[in-house]
Amino acid sequence: MADASPETIERLIGNSEKGLKDIEMSLPLILETRQAVLDAIEKQKESNFVLELMLVVFDTLLAENEMIYDLSASLDALLKANNDYTKRYFMQSLNLCFVEACQLFAGDEGDEKGLLTRLEKLTKQLNQTGCQLIARHIIDDIQVFKKDYCDIELRNITRHYDDPIKMYEKQQELSDIDFFAKGASQLMAIRMEVSVLSSFLLGLLAPVNKEQQSVVSKKTFRFDIKGLINNAVFNAFKQRNTEGEIQRTLAKGQSTLDECYKQYNQCQAAIRFLEEKNCMTDDFKKMESLLKLRMETLFLQYDVACSVWGFLNASSDKERSQNLRLIHITKQAALTHIYGYNEKVRENSLWTAIKKVEESSSEKLNTETVEKMLEALTGNLNEDKENSEIFAHYRYKQNFYIPARLEAFNRMEHHKELMDAMKLLQVCKTLVEYTTGLLFCMDEKQKQERKRRHDEWMGKLDELVARSGNDERMRESLNSMQGLINQIYGDAKVN
Repeated sequence: MADASPETIERLIGNSEKGLKDIEMSLPLILETRQAVLDAIEKQKESNFVLELMLVVFDTLLAENEMIYDLSASLDALLKANNDYTKRYFMQSLNLCFVEACQLFAGDEGDEKGLLTRLEKLTKQLNQTGCQLIARHIIDDIQVFKKDYCDIELRNITRHYDDPIKMYEKQQELSDIDFFAKGASQLMAIRMEVSVLSSFLLGLLAPVNKEQQSVVSKKTFRFDIKGLINNAVFNAFKQRNTEGEIQRTLAKGQSTLDECYKQYNQCQAAIRFLEEKNCMTDDFKKMESLLKLRMETLFLQYDVACSVWGFLNASSDKERSQNLRLIHITKQAALTHIYGYNEKVRENSLWTAIKKVEESSSEKLNTETVEKMLEALTGNLNEDKENSEIFAHYRYKQNFYIPARLEAFNRMEHHKELMDAMKLLQVCKTLVEYTTGLLFCMDEKQKQERKRRHDEWMGKLDELVARSGNDERMRESLNSMQGLINQIYGDAKVN
């Protein structure tokens, strides 16, 4: 894992924390002023070009501030992380921010909903050629940035949890912290270009009259009792040494996944070999399903732990919310594949595949208990889908999610989020123990079957030895066959 120098890390942490504080002060004002513009538009009987352009400008201001906050929070966590799994997790978080920021401002080819694309079009109508050219220049910069720093495949694989094996392999490519720090710095520079353009247009349009400014100012300075409650929750949670527990969990994350991936490859190799020999592969295919469930559960467990760790190392209420939001994305994606949120999705879930593993010891392994835990955990998964979307995307198709995201942050109760996270971690632990037990049972079953075959063959050979009499050549041949049978089946020791 290639780390930046301690001096660089210290400087970047300081800059990111200062940037977070500045944005925390400006975001509420921008959001409420944007709402004042929306209210003014609704009062208009006819379309008003100036107000429409003004709304796009405030959308842009809101977007570049929330994007840079998200970026700084993830970078701050990455630079503070002290184990490989946590570092890789926040590299993924930064990559998500990179990809979504490009989509938000410039969109894909032919996409006219990007904020800068809209500004380019509207400033052309306003005959502001300079602003139009600047908007196009920034779009071009974003396209270069997208090519250099955005990994779309990584974003999709690690945010959708479609395939834990591909997810593991893709994560192993993440090793250069300096690359992500440079990408973050580059995106911050682009943000400054956007900010200059937005500020110029804001001054040009003189968007809010003095009466509106007075209303906004009064709304901004209010007693934040919810922030005080969240801060008390944070201090209490930290005093329980939860950070130490989370850190110990994450410290073994990479090695545990490495071992699970190794076992999966061994299982795959056995399946290929047996298929070439036209032998039965049912047991190994069941084992393959178990190992995939185990890896998916481990990713869920460690990713939720990373979000809680980020919460515990954040320096403000909003930065803590920014980390807790990642739990919603992780939970939605992983549990959809592990168990599903309705009967149709559940048909193709990993749990359904596991239930097809016919083991006589299923009652002993508390299969029904585990299923009830999963049912409880996924009960409101479909309803939480919207939260997951607004926390993962800045903009999706025609939906501009940032106002809804900030509102969701305002509603977020940290004690409830943390209780849900700890419950989720406990379910993951139970599910990992369940797969361990089931793998052990399958191993014992295979040992019993090998012993049965060993004893069956040895019994037949003993009969032949008894019949061979004094035929030395026959005895030698039978002894050789007994040695071969011992090599094939003799290692099986049933506990």
